Amino acid sequence: KRNDPRDVFISLKYKSITDLKPNSIIGTSSFRRAAQLNVLRKDLNINLIRGNIDTRINKLEKENFDAIVLSYAGIKTLGLEKKVSQIFSIEEMLPCAGQGVIVLQTRKNDQNILNLIHKINDPNTFSCVIAERAMLKTIKGDCDTAVGGLATISDNLITLKSELFSIDGKQKFSSKISGKVDEAEEIGVKVGTELIAQAGNTYKNK
Repeated sequence: KRNDPRDVFISLKYKSITDLKPNSIIGTSSFRRAAQLNVLRKDLNINLIRGNIDTRINKLEKENFDAIVLSYAGIKTLGLEKKVSQIFSIEEMLPCAGQGVIVLQTRKNDQNILNLIHKINDPNTFSCVIAERAMLKTIKGDCDTAVGGLATISDNLITLKSELFSIDGKQKFSSKISGKVDEAEEIGVKVGTELIAQAGNTYKNK
């Protein structure tokens, strides 16, 4: 099953993003998070921070950062929940596609391995990821694309919500479509197509 897909705010001095003083420095390596943070607070300085979770927390403690933003799933996996100051709602920061999901990659025709891992596959999580990845593929998204996408399932209906930002982060384009769970991939394609229709070439340098 999917882990918690939300993002978290970590700071040594502040309890939430609203407590940050103007021109505070907040660290992230994600173009998506940077754009979403800019929506929440236009008066912050968003600086690039790289490294694994431990490295980033260490940089927060020793370098000139007032706060950092990370995925809650990674924090929980390492048992570092006590360091979390604020958990962003899905409405505040829509996660990236696949966030909180553990995926196993196999050889395509290795049926023995496929049969084995099928026993631990979570059908709902699998369908949600299919929808999210179809959206990404449709918009030709990559690590430089500021896009969020989260699919959820209720009463055999899958709903995919996604938001895409322009290169400068000033424009946001949104789409939300629901349908039958077995149409997960088609829904992802529809959402991606709708995002492209709204955004045109504003979200790509290419």
